[in-house]
Amino acid sequence: MRGLRERVLITAALPYSYAPRHFGHLAGAYLPADIFARFKRMKDVEVIYVCGTDENASSIVIEAMRRGITPKELCDMYYPQQKEVFEKLGISFDIFSRTSKPIHHEVVKEFYQKLWEKGYIYSKDVKQWWCPKCRIFLPDRFVVGTCPRCGAPNQYGDVCEVCGAWYEAFELKDPRCSLCGSKPEIKTRKHFFLKLSILADKVLEYVKDKKFWRKATYNKTMAWLEKEGLRDKDITRDYEWGPPAPFPGAEGQVIYNWAENLLGYISATKDWAMNIVKDPERWRRFWLGKDTKLYCFIGKDNLFFHTILFPALLIAHGDYILPYNVVVNEFVNLEGEKLSTSRGWVVWLHELLEEYDPDVVRYYAAAIAPETRDTDFKWEDFMEKINGELIGTYGNFIHRVLTFLYSKMNGIVPKPGELDERDEEILSSRIEFAGEVERRIEGCEFKAGLKTILRLAQEGNRYLNETAPWANPEKADTALYVLVQVVHALAVISAPYLPFTSQRILDYLNLDKRVEDLKWSDVEKLIPSGHRINKPKPLFRKIAREEIDEKLRKLELIKIQKKVGD
Repeated sequence: MRGLRERVLITAALPYSYAPRHFGHLAGAYLPADIFARFKRMKDVEVIYVCGTDENASSIVIEAMRRGITPKELCDMYYPQQKEVFEKLGISFDIFSRTSKPIHHEVVKEFYQKLWEKGYIYSKDVKQWWCPKCRIFLPDRFVVGTCPRCGAPNQYGDVCEVCGAWYEAFELKDPRCSLCGSKPEIKTRKHFFLKLSILADKVLEYVKDKKFWRKATYNKTMAWLEKEGLRDKDITRDYEWGPPAPFPGAEGQVIYNWAENLLGYISATKDWAMNIVKDPERWRRFWLGKDTKLYCFIGKDNLFFHTILFPALLIAHGDYILPYNVVVNEFVNLEGEKLSTSRGWVVWLHELLEEYDPDVVRYYAAAIAPETRDTDFKWEDFMEKINGELIGTYGNFIHRVLTFLYSKMNGIVPKPGELDERDEEILSSRIEFAGEVERRIEGCEFKAGLKTILRLAQEGNRYLNETAPWANPEKADTALYVLVQVVHALAVISAPYLPFTSQRILDYLNLDKRVEDLKWSDVEKLIPSGHRINKPKPLFRKIAREEIDEKLRKLELIKIQKKVGD
């Protein structure tokens, strides 16, 4: 009897909706999640990959105020831009939702009403910063000052981006209003708190058996729980943008962003069920099904929220599954320096896509994936990896085989002679390489999986040079038959990483198949003798030295401007 079909729920960190996405975002969360989702679909797993814009952050309110527009107008401006960039990159979200949607507000209301009923929420008077000039209370991101732990200047009132400390806004030293710069006053307000402290032991118990997480993720999470513990946290704020706090006496307050945006994964899944598949109850299979595995893909700046806070919230509620794996990536720097969007020291995805094939961008993001340490986007390295690996090894092998087959064999896959040991070895190697890629992806080792794909192309190139069909007509039929099977195998196992390229190869092979319909087991299929292929074209364009020099020149100008400014 056939076992139950595997079911996987995949989430990627919800991006703020008031700024474009850059290369680091792609490499850190969206691409690895997409590779995993595409692979799982090919394995006939029941998969949903959800994401959406995080639209209720106080930083969005601040940015909107600075621009003189409403938060909704700001989010409406950037949502379509982000959605378009992800679509161009082939990020295969089943839904890209928004946390400003009514369905998200409904999910947050239901969730926190239940926590209130279960006794996890209480109210108390708290100190709040008040700006006498702006005449508003200043939530965490509305106030900046010196970190009370490490002394770093210009830190927001909730978390220090230098030392990672989490604190209350009124603990800041030398505070000032981030809107007008004036010194705020302290006033007292009633706020609502989440009893995180009583959830600490349950979260620790949940994390203890997650030793299969990436080492740094597990160690940092355990260290936090065992040394820092959990303190009750204020979860309401005094402004109107966001899901209203559903507690008696909380009128005029909203649930604070970090306490509601994580629920965006649930609301996005409900949005998908209602508006994409038109089956309003289908979301339950994923979030309430105990046999569903939840994978969360994030950058390391979101580690605490996904390995500790999110499980704590879900444990408190009691109905939802907990994350099976939180796949945390480090950061991508640029030319040896941390990214700075304000300085322009950044590689924007929408600008990359104006010049480069989306699979070129995907390839480099996977090749330098920051899986265990920070990595570096270097334009020289970008050119070398694309020209040398993607084009020189992968693309060159496929183009050599298909152009020879098309021009010298009239585009018809020949009938092989008797296969010798080397021929059999190459045919079986494509299955072995596929097995290794599968193991790497299952283990969320995406960089290693890409290297394995490249090794199969290298093996194919080696066999092509050994058999030299252009010089050995007696071996040509057998060699070309074997080689076209390797090309087909590359199209299959590349599909999670390079979906657009995989589709082009399928088209050149004249297989009349969409990349979305490929199965992982298709790697074992053989293209029969007598099959006619289409005329192939080069898969990629070579990156010119001049265009890289221009990129470096622009970065050098930014450095000069910084020195002048300093």
